[in-house]
Amino acid sequence: MLDLILKNAVVYDGTGAPPFHGNIGIAQGKIAVLSQQPIAEEAKEIVDLGGLAAAPGFIDFHSHSDTTFLPDSRCQSKLFQGITSEVTGQCGYTVYPCKPEKLELMKEFSSVSSKWDSYVSTSMAQFIEKAKSENRQMATNQLQMVGHGALRAGVMGFEGRKATAEELADMAALLDKEMADGAWGMTLGLGYAPGVFADQEELNAMGEVIAKYDGIIASHMRNQGAEIIAALEEMYEINRKTGAKVHISHLKASGKEQWGWAPKIWEYIEQAQKNGIAVTADMYPYTAAATGITNILPKWTLEGGVAAAAARLASEQRGQILAELDHRFAEKEDGEAIYVVTTYGLCPEADGKNIYEMSQIWNCTMSEAAARLMVETKGSADCIFFCMSEEDVLYFLRQEVTIGTDGCGMPLSKEENEGRPHPRHFATFPRFFRLVREEKLCTLEHAVYRATGLPAQIIGLQDRGLLKEGMVADITVFDPDTIADKATYENPFQKAEGIEYVLLAGHPQRRTDREASGSIFAKKSVGRMDRR
Repeated sequence: MLDLILKNAVVYDGTGAPPFHGNIGIAQGKIAVLSQQPIAEEAKEIVDLGGLAAAPGFIDFHSHSDTTFLPDSRCQSKLFQGITSEVTGQCGYTVYPCKPEKLELMKEFSSVSSKWDSYVSTSMAQFIEKAKSENRQMATNQLQMVGHGALRAGVMGFEGRKATAEELADMAALLDKEMADGAWGMTLGLGYAPGVFADQEELNAMGEVIAKYDGIIASHMRNQGAEIIAALEEMYEINRKTGAKVHISHLKASGKEQWGWAPKIWEYIEQAQKNGIAVTADMYPYTAAATGITNILPKWTLEGGVAAAAARLASEQRGQILAELDHRFAEKEDGEAIYVVTTYGLCPEADGKNIYEMSQIWNCTMSEAAARLMVETKGSADCIFFCMSEEDVLYFLRQEVTIGTDGCGMPLSKEENEGRPHPRHFATFPRFFRLVREEKLCTLEHAVYRATGLPAQIIGLQDRGLLKEGMVADITVFDPDTIADKATYENPFQKAEGIEYVLLAGHPQRRTDREASGSIFAKKSVGRMDRR
């Protein structure tokens, strides 16, 4: 007997093939039957989908849910947009690994991205065990990467210098252990400390380890604006020298001076692919990015970490920093393009306001306002940066890129969150599918492929990403005619439309308030690391 039959579905199988009318039989968490004919076998439950689209569960290729599931396992912001699996550990940030004697040093690093210092760990396995021991359960599946920033911090802290041969060996050894234990690859945060201080030799040394395990390196590149071609070349060089697959995180043409560059950038990526470079990319369908206030600072100020950067603003170097910031805030609209999501109670008067508004309130220049915000929040303020053109975003969305939210699993409630986070946390995938429908970006079956089969293929996920017999029954059911984002910058806490059912291993996640049932999967043939 089957556990569940989904009948009268329009099946988009994740391969990019045209859809077909069919029925899906599920048993023991897997797709047991996929047929265009009625399923004769009996089932404990039958759900008539009435012609709704059934697709593999959406795969979020760029997620920051690493630790956000610890206080709240529901991951509503992800499940309610059809996501069933998340690739975490992005932009170089994880709470592991480090040598045992460097654990306290790692806590300083983790505090940049996580308030859960007790979960800072020497290894991925130790982190999983800590979560398991406290019954911390994630509602979606988590595919963990290793953050290069954490790796570097766990060996040499925030020092802004070239790694020694011994330090490179230490980093490589730590990375090798994580990959052997089932990490899916490594991420780079080359715009953030301490990753910003890594050179090509260091990146190539890590690439050799990743290539050994057929993993992938996903990169928040060193530059996403005027120097983006050089930043792409840095990634290509890793592949040329080591064979490691490279992946561009949240692809964009950032900064008004670069608006209109999307065709040139994509041509440069396509040409590299034709030349044998193993490079892929993800993006989110918004014109605004979101990151910490430290992103506005000159990179040299980040040596020693965020606290050191704040200290420099109170030293004799303040004038030099302000002079460099003056170039960034040359016009009123430059300050209006950056607004504060939350200061975590450290400077509440700035919450929800932009840099220009704060300069008016504080009666100072925009550079001085940004510096003051940095100091008063100790670099912890989260901001939204309007930095891309709609035309460039739509151009990239027409290309062979997969989709990543660059967001966290969080409650779908204003009262349970701080500030007004970026709407991408709640609506990236429905927005993508709405734009596919309205802007004719590609066929619907190809859009489903880019949200499911393609990301699974890129990272090497074998049992998810497709609807076929024998695959795990991670399934998203949606209405192609109504799927749409509702979340806005003013009110992000709005449920998307058109997502009807989300199943993880055959278990409906949205029809009931069931307990979280996701898992952390290791890239090992022996199976998975399961926290249940």
